[in-house]
Amino acid sequence: MVATLVYGLITVVLQVIINLLEAAVSPGVSSYTSDSSGFSYGWSSSMGLSGILISIVGWFVSLIVGAAIQSAYLSGVLDIANGQQVSVGSFFRPRNIGQVVVAGLIVGIITTIGLFLCVIPGLLASIMLIFTVVALLDRNLSAADAVKTSFDTTKANFGNAFLTWLVMVATVLVGALLCGVGLLVAVPVATLFLVYAWRRISGGQVAPLTP
Repeated sequence: MVATLVYGLITVVLQVIINLLEAAVSPGVSSYTSDSSGFSYGWSSSMGLSGILISIVGWFVSLIVGAAIQSAYLSGVLDIANGQQVSVGSFFRPRNIGQVVVAGLIVGIITTIGLFLCVIPGLLASIMLIFTVVALLDRNLSAADAVKTSFDTTKANFGNAFLTWLVMVATVLVGALLCGVGLLVAVPVATLFLVYAWRRISGGQVAPLTP
């Protein structure tokens, strides 16, 4: 839960900084109107070249930070599945960030294209590629091999993969509905379930719970 809170704060702060920088370089226009009904004030801004550049750089920074967070968090959960002793620090050790970034881009592009094709193909893609990053980290695969592994695994076990996807979506959705605070519990639970499902479906081992 501590790692979830820290990573959530990092994500929020990063987004606020990017938004503030975009606003700082975007010219604003104020307007005042007055008529018989009273006085009104309006303000609008347009993003210039500097704003667009900051937006692009911010997107890349967010992508890399997000990959580092995902990598570190999943690595900690994989340690739990391996039966290793874990501490808070176990969830702050990212690895294979570059490959995670590439995998995220591949999955994102495929899913986005699918969503534009009447939504259902995009949802199907998100199910078929649900194990991409965890497979990458668990087996030290390349991004391309991880995508293929996830696809092949879910293709052979579609029912279980679909159930995994459904449980994860439902868990995060319930957490988000609880004023966002529920995500502090929902995200760890969903991630644990993802890793557990991956190991079971792919024929891997999950260490038994220890008191």
